[in-house]
Amino acid sequence: MIIHSYGNPKDPAIVMFHPMLLPGKQLVEHMGKKIPGDYFLVAPDQAGHGDDPDMFFSPKKDAKELSRFLKEKGINEIELLYAASMGSITSMEFLKLDGFHIKHIHLDGTPLAKITGIQSVLSPLLYKVALRKTKKDPTYLTKTLEPIYGSELGNTMSKQMSMLSRKCLSQIMAGCNAGCAAVLKEENCQNMIFEWGEKEFNLIKGKPLAEKMYPWARIIVRKGSDHCEFLGKQPEAYAQEIAKELVD
Repeated sequence: MIIHSYGNPKDPAIVMFHPMLLPGKQLVEHMGKKIPGDYFLVAPDQAGHGDDPDMFFSPKKDAKELSRFLKEKGINEIELLYAASMGSITSMEFLKLDGFHIKHIHLDGTPLAKITGIQSVLSPLLYKVALRKTKKDPTYLTKTLEPIYGSELGNTMSKQMSMLSRKCLSQIMAGCNAGCAAVLKEENCQNMIFEWGEKEFNLIKGKPLAEKMYPWARIIVRKGSDHCEFLGKQPEAYAQEIAKELVD
């Protein structure tokens, strides 16, 4: 894992775990830097994404590595732990660790519940086909992703797919299919938000599981939206919403 950071470490810290196909740097440029105020932004690149050449996806290892990085910077209070999609898996591992006071948590498109049945087979298969095709044409997925995430982001994500190894993709898909729900203490994550798009598969089992395991958490369902679509299409509005969360 490669950890990027922006700003003054003495400012309130925001940790941002990226979704699949959108590396940490791009997430910061796309949305993170649009959050009003002075913050120390910490954005890791995980397995095979951005500047990280490591093709081994290990959320537990990455969470511990982030912990070491923050402690070396003298940071034990985090203003916001933000994660989207596959980044939520690592965030859940990070939330299990001791030594940090996390004031706000926002998890978008979290693969919270275990995926079973035909979907657990079909989804990895479709991704493997997409990987094979983007290896031949890095822009192959752009037209598919553009209606959800916009042309610029869609193109970035398609090219990122072409950079993954088959093994790395399999590990990421296995992690998403396994579900990432973890037993957490309410006092450690009181200001917690789960967000899903109305059209996304993770909502079906994720929302009732979140309501059961984290009854104190707030749940947002984006009407008419797909997986992380609001983040992709409306980063300015998204950043403004997060800014409001931080003053609540």
